[in-house]
Amino acid sequence: MQFETLENFEWLNDPENVRFDDEAMIVYAKPETDFWQSIHRGVRKDNGHFFYSRLGDDFILTLNWKYDKLEQFAQCGLMIRTDDRNWFKVSIMNEVMGKEVLVSSLTIDGHSDWCGFTLDKNVSEIWFRAQRAGNDYTIFYSLDGVVFTRLRMFYLKNIEEVKAGAYIANPGEQEFSAKLASIKMGA
Repeated sequence: MQFETLENFEWLNDPENVRFDDEAMIVYAKPETDFWQSIHRGVRKDNGHFFYSRLGDDFILTLNWKYDKLEQFAQCGLMIRTDDRNWFKVSIMNEVMGKEVLVSSLTIDGHSDWCGFTLDKNVSEIWFRAQRAGNDYTIFYSLDGVVFTRLRMFYLKNIEEVKAGAYIANPGEQEFSAKLASIKMGA
């Protein structure tokens, strides 16, 4: 990872611990953290860890997470956020132990949707890419960092500046950490 690129980033909800090795930023997620809102269930979690940059123009953001083991419901991915009631997240998650799921959620006015599918194999790293064109966003994922597959398209309200970057959360009580191996901005 080129560490000089990190100077334009900041944290929402500091993680439990952050370390660096030669290749990555290792992030330890606090237990019982998540980004999720469900009015009808009375759930409003906004305490996951979000490492972001403020962006006002069109952009392409690509990032790579590596991990040894996904604990149940633990997740690491990409987030685009305007405020605490309007955001998008995409991540790899272990919904049922041993079955990794690619999950996305769009939250508008405090209401989160959920969309996911089980991967046909377990992986130890994943890439995500977000592309902004005006207020339209296209999200891609890759299992090898070369071939990217479009996953989802969505619209966020007319907001000039968004926060975009990497997120990690650990809704359970077990320990979870992952390596942010790269995060790159382009236009």
